[in-house]
Amino acid sequence: MKYRFLIFIAILFGCSETESITKQIPLEGKWVEVNTQTDTLTFGNFEGQELMNLGRGKEMSDGALIPKRRSGFYEYQLLSNDQISLHWVFSANSAFNNYYFKQSGDSLLLENFYDNFTSSSLLTFKKIN
Repeated sequence: MKYRFLIFIAILFGCSETESITKQIPLEGKWVEVNTQTDTLTFGNFEGQELMNLGRGKEMSDGALIPKRRSGFYEYQLLSNDQISLHWVFSANSAFNNYYFKQSGDSLLLENFYDNFTSSSLLTFKKIN
């Protein structure tokens, strides 16, 4: 009888709170922006350095096919309080800039740092591998 009471209490307290637990998955890999599905972020080790690669496709400029603006590699540092610090490796400026960044499972919410033509200030990416 004593054990039944303890089991009842454990079940009662165990079921009284439901927690939404989101499984944290590794940041490494490829992420695609969900609205346009053309912009990608790839986090990984590139020639011995942890970098993020922004893939945006190509566009015509003065008759030449070139990568879209701000494509390429970024040094990054994950900061506390939902921020990421980025430095575009092709920039003459060596400063890092901070942006909102929150990963929740296979979804990533990131402040728009590269596309001035998009009205959204926050972009959502989904992990694809």
